[in-house]
Amino acid sequence: MISFRCRTLKKVIRAASLEEWQQRYAEGSTGEITKCFFPRVEKAYRVLGDTEMTSHMAQTLTGHGGFAQYLFRFKLRDSPHCACDPAKIQDVLHVLEDCDMFLRERAALEAEIGVAVSRRHFPEILDDARKKKKFFKYCTVLTERCNKINKAT
Repeated sequence: MISFRCRTLKKVIRAASLEEWQQRYAEGSTGEITKCFFPRVEKAYRVLGDTEMTSHMAQTLTGHGGFAQYLFRFKLRDSPHCACDPAKIQDVLHVLEDCDMFLRERAALEAEIGVAVSRRHFPEILDDARKKKKFFKYCTVLTERCNKINKAT
């Protein structure tokens, strides 16, 4: 019979639990925005564990908030389109990555952190404490402005 120490057993159970959670998370049809920031659940746990969660950060990380697309879904806006271009849908990824209304803020952040603000770089940005802090500040400012523009506050 194999004997396990309690601590070892807890580690094995935790690893199996995380792997099952990761599989469900990856295969799930919801949370696509959150997956752009956190492709792996254990990374989300580590990054968010030392982060003060605000309503603006929750809106950014989930896409559920004062963005035209989200508000339109619930008939709180007449259109899901962005004021920067009537052909573009205003969702959180559009706002963070390519909305012309926030070009100045995005360019300033990219110069500060040395990384393009794009979904393929989100995990890299969130891995670095300095970049993460600046990125979260950027997200908060943009989300606040979208809430104001869309009268969602």
